[in-house]
Amino acid sequence: MTGLVHGHLSETAQQVYALLADHPGPDTTAAPLAAALDLSEPAVTDALTMLHTAQLVDRWPGDRYRLAERVRPHAIRLRERERPSVRSHQRARLIDFYAATAVAAVSLIAPDAHRFSPSAAHEATPHLHADERQARAWFGWEHQVLRHVATAAAGWGWDDVVVELAEAVWHLSRPTYHHDDLAAVQHAGHTAAQRSHPAIAAVFRAREAAALSDLDNHDGARAAAADATLSVEDTDDPRLAALAYSLSGRVQLAAGHPDRAAHDLHAALRAQRRVARDPHGHAVLHRRIGQAHLALGRVDDALRHLRNSHEELTRARHPLGAARTAVPLADALIAAGHPGAAMAELSNARTRIGATAAVRYLAALDLATARTAYHLGDTSITRRLTDTLITQLTHAGPGATTDLNAAHEL
Repeated sequence: MTGLVHGHLSETAQQVYALLADHPGPDTTAAPLAAALDLSEPAVTDALTMLHTAQLVDRWPGDRYRLAERVRPHAIRLRERERPSVRSHQRARLIDFYAATAVAAVSLIAPDAHRFSPSAAHEATPHLHADERQARAWFGWEHQVLRHVATAAAGWGWDDVVVELAEAVWHLSRPTYHHDDLAAVQHAGHTAAQRSHPAIAAVFRAREAAALSDLDNHDGARAAAADATLSVEDTDDPRLAALAYSLSGRVQLAAGHPDRAAHDLHAALRAQRRVARDPHGHAVLHRRIGQAHLALGRVDDALRHLRNSHEELTRARHPLGAARTAVPLADALIAAGHPGAAMAELSNARTRIGATAAVRYLAALDLATARTAYHLGDTSITRRLTDTLITQLTHAGPGATTDLNAAHEL
């Protein structure tokens, strides 16, 4: 019966149907399929509509499609009849569309990001987003697909694409709670980099450590961080050393070892001082060192480093970075007995970034505001904020567990 239905489809619909058997993710839209087949997006949209009407694909919110499971074996058989050269070319364009679009989105979401990986050659033209919000929304839909894309590219030996995609996914994932996908892609990037670009393999191992830490896998995170710092002991690249030690410090702090965190963060700071023209990286390190001092009960030292970080980011016109520093700064001000000053810092930070920032950063500010309101005796604000946070974070992703638990505890 499937064969009869398929035989009555247009040529474009038949091409799309067979290509879906090679798509690496759980679902897709018209754009990557159009890129793979070198067709117009409206033509592929019409083909997907035809396939949906014929009950050969399922349609999901956001104009997303997937092969109906009952016909997948048939689509695979058809795909296997395709000439190997054609199939390989289309598959490469499909993968390249996702990788190139992810790379293009980084410039909107993390414009100050330093790139370690070399550019991979792409056969497909990326989709270019109009602004940061569109780029974030695209990643929100595609984060699982990108994980499968990295796995598929690794399986086909396309190490340059895997490394480039892993770097892009790091920057795209940071404002989100999709840390399971992030950890998997960083692991793939590390494996690929060991084969193709061993000098930067530590980048992906360190970032995998950070993702595991956000998933509360502290033993795995510390092991990965130790691998990364060991790998950079003899590096001549201060930026690489700073990254590995900085993320190791972040991991140690989350695991409840602030003394070890402080050791690694000061090693990172020594390396960072050799990096020219990177005020953002320098300020981030001061923020993390301040957090380590606060965890060790050294409130005055914490305030000094956190204020230094906040001032540097403000001078650099980096409102999001300054807002992120306002969270531990508020905690330090509370520890110093100044909850009113803490609330003022948080209010200013919220005003600077508005309501359009990524959910993870807004949640951090709202949690800090809820804690501060509690110390000021305003439990109504605490209750309102935590109720909203619990609703927002319940399905935000596996990396939201720590923030969700903090909201419940408040």
